[in-house]
Amino acid sequence: MHISHDCKNQKIFIDQYEYLEKVLVCFNVATNPTHTLLSSEFSFKPNEKQCDPKFYQKYQQLVGSLIYLMIGSRPDISFAVVKLAQQMANPSNNHYQVGLYFCRYLLATCRYWLVYNGLSNELLVAYSDSDWDQDYKHRKSTTGYFTMLAQGITSWLSCKQKSVALSSTKTEYMILSDCSH
Repeated sequence: MHISHDCKNQKIFIDQYEYLEKVLVCFNVATNPTHTLLSSEFSFKPNEKQCDPKFYQKYQQLVGSLIYLMIGSRPDISFAVVKLAQQMANPSNNHYQVGLYFCRYLLATCRYWLVYNGLSNELLVAYSDSDWDQDYKHRKSTTGYFTMLAQGITSWLSCKQKSVALSSTKTEYMILSDCSH
């Protein structure tokens, strides 16, 4: 993780560019950058076959690398990485290819960083959202939120809700409650 400070403009910058470069080299992603994280026809279907143990390890390395980036400085990939991690028990080649697609997004956005503006005088702000009833197996909604201070994201989360919501309104109330804690 790299942290820098601009004294004149009172800004702090956080990035993981060097680590990201190592991840892209490790997974041989150097071409075809994309500026979209997920395509419109994207959906995760569970793998029907048992995966090969060597492939399983390769998939774990990819998802683990993406999780480290997500936790450190890339809240923009949280939802997608959580979806990849949910397939960790039995991934398919399709899941791995989607992970490589995420890496091509990271290649295109490798110079994104978190910026905190000390001159903003902005107080704590929070945003939340959910995708009601998109889990075909368990019917739980995936929800997420982030909080900002000084115009920079300070915390973020994307996860399945703990219980099944019977409407989109209830899903939103549940994430608002989680976000406000």
